[in-house]
Amino acid sequence: MPYMIKAVLFDLDDTLIHHDGAIRSAAGTLFDHLINRENNRQAFVERWISLNRDWYKKFYAKEVTFQESARGKLREAFLPYGYEFSDTDADTLLSEYWERYINMCLLFNDVDECFTQLEQWKVGVLTNGQENQQLEKLKQCGILSVLDVVVTSEAAGFAKPTPEIFLHACNQMKIQPREIMYVGDNLELDAIAARNAGLLGVWLDRDRTDSLDSVGDVKRINRLTEVYNVVQQNL
Repeated sequence: MPYMIKAVLFDLDDTLIHHDGAIRSAAGTLFDHLINRENNRQAFVERWISLNRDWYKKFYAKEVTFQESARGKLREAFLPYGYEFSDTDADTLLSEYWERYINMCLLFNDVDECFTQLEQWKVGVLTNGQENQQLEKLKQCGILSVLDVVVTSEAAGFAKPTPEIFLHACNQMKIQPREIMYVGDNLELDAIAARNAGLLGVWLDRDRTDSLDSVGDVKRINRLTEVYNVVQQNL
């Protein structure tokens, strides 16, 4: 039987904010800063995004620090162009990149309405990522102050899709997992992982992969303004 939902947790990147657009823009500017080859720009951006995923996985697995993962990504991305960077040069470039990236992080146009609809419920963010960077993005987008909790994988010591990070967030909110909804744009990493931890998993499928309302026992929505309706169904 369904349980009453008392809180809603959200993924951050590509759920609340335009992460993909921001990283593409910042990576493109980084390329332009060092290389004057317009025809290779798109290939570099795609390579950067792929390396970003790979090096973040090493960071989540605690194989490298956040700064080491960033340096590794930078060096590997520019290696085909004959560039090598000292730690100092790498950190300078990365600082400029991060500033551009964070400034490009914008909310999706359904976030404000969604949060207004949920003003009587506790809301929070649970995100894989580095603590300071994720907090800076929330500040940049103006929503940090309305959140009851922010849980990052770095601070929690666990990363999605492990159940531990979801249970850590539940403990932070002092609410049972079955009384919390988790909404994210990645079916496996967000919705199914949340369900496996005992939360109500909701998949935000902005691209409308198909017309089904749900995938197994995971609810599918296309816009964040549909979250309120799902909450209402579990009162």
